[in-house]
Amino acid sequence: MIDIRITIDNDGNLSVLKAEGHSMLAEKGSNIVCAAVSAQLRSVVRVLETGREVDARVSADEAGFLELIVKPEKGSNLWLTGVTDVLLA
Repeated sequence: MIDIRITIDNDGNLSVLKAEGHSMLAEKGSNIVCAAVSAQLRSVVRVLETGREVDARVSADEAGFLELIVKPEKGSNLWLTGVTDVLLA
């Protein structure tokens, strides 16, 4: 099972995301659930890492684990709200 925990700050924006585990629905390399979750999380991480309006710290030290900590810079709430909305949708 994949467990994803998301913490939203007082402004309604992503603050912390932790994902742990694996889907056991198919063999490694053939698991569409793992592929979908990985693609979505990697996209969010990439956007936040390359964005100039937030400080995003990522830890993925072992297989099946990801932690993302986001600290917005002043005035970046609208941009971060958009990224948060896409993630939650």
